[in-house]
Amino acid sequence: ISSDYVEDKKHIDLSSEPLIIVCAAGTRGTVIGDIIKDTAIFKAHKAAPVVIADVGEQRFDPYAVDVFQESIRRSIDRFTAKGMDIYEIILEKGFKEKIVRFYTAFRRKKSKGRFPAIMGIEAAADLTLLLKYLAGRLPVSDFELDFGVKGTPRNMLESMFKSLGESINTMARPVDAIKHQAKTVTVGTSRISEKLEGLLFETLAAHGFTNAQLTASNILVLRNLQEIIAEIKGAIRYRIGNLNLLGEPVEETTIEVEKKEGVLAQLPSRVDTDTLLKGTKRIIVREGNVYIGKGRKDDRSILVIPVISTNPETPGIIEHLLLLNIGFKENIALPVKVKALGGKLERIKNIVQENSVAWRDEHLEQVQTDELFGRSAEKIGEFIVSKVV
Repeated sequence: ISSDYVEDKKHIDLSSEPLIIVCAAGTRGTVIGDIIKDTAIFKAHKAAPVVIADVGEQRFDPYAVDVFQESIRRSIDRFTAKGMDIYEIILEKGFKEKIVRFYTAFRRKKSKGRFPAIMGIEAAADLTLLLKYLAGRLPVSDFELDFGVKGTPRNMLESMFKSLGESINTMARPVDAIKHQAKTVTVGTSRISEKLEGLLFETLAAHGFTNAQLTASNILVLRNLQEIIAEIKGAIRYRIGNLNLLGEPVEETTIEVEKKEGVLAQLPSRVDTDTLLKGTKRIIVREGNVYIGKGRKDDRSILVIPVISTNPETPGIIEHLLLLNIGFKENIALPVKVKALGGKLERIKNIVQENSVAWRDEHLEQVQTDELFGRSAEKIGEFIVSKVV
């Protein structure tokens, strides 16, 4: 943008709406100095200038209202540098807090009429929804209904950056002398890893399921759990039917066996004669979480994975359950056990501490692996107390 990008400032209503000023990469010397001076004039006339400049350019700081996009990009770069993939990033507490701060500031400015009418109701509504999804305040299962694509971490991030870019370009004015439209470069997510491999993901693929049919939180759970799983002895693939429009089980909800293999191939199942969804499997469908435990009748170690529908007319609804009979690794390192336990560890700790026992992760070594991951937090906590008191 040249220094004469505004030939006559009198023809611009400086207080009418936010003004986007793009400082092209490599701009130096008196040119950028003039742009800084003009930005200061806009700010003095009650406009809300937003400056997009080179990384490290700080001379616009006193005049720019705020910069959200750069902050989010830096967070993603920082997490990526640590080796985190897209599933870890989107569930990372610090990232979610940044999204919530963005959402809060955006809502506050929107309610005060700080954004121009040109931005449009649809653009503001889309960005508000996207921020709620990324903050975890809306169920990911509904994302496809709102945006037409699966609510995977990559789709949510790319949709947010696209919405931000479109919103900025909508509000941007052609302020340079030759009337070039300001262009915004949004942050891409291509550099973030989302490669998933390992025993559990290979098994899912063998049964015809893709990673897009899993929630981000369940993907992280499975990735951590497969670090302690040595083998899959057998599998049963179930189909779930007759859920309500919200994806919730009702009295008529059914479950049927589609396929059995391995040691479970010849094992009789209640589902063979009673197709109503009941018991633990009903809880799994209602809550949508991966389940690891023991079979009620045979005490086998099992892992049950809820799989989302690929039908665009029923997005986010659990259509299958994949039950796996698993075997655990021997000599699992304590940090690996801790990570695989996830939120269950906090419940175990609380139960132990309620009995006036100081918590140490080493207490977990008192429990056999199949029991640690197969029994409830309450039973494990009570067992640990009985051993250390």
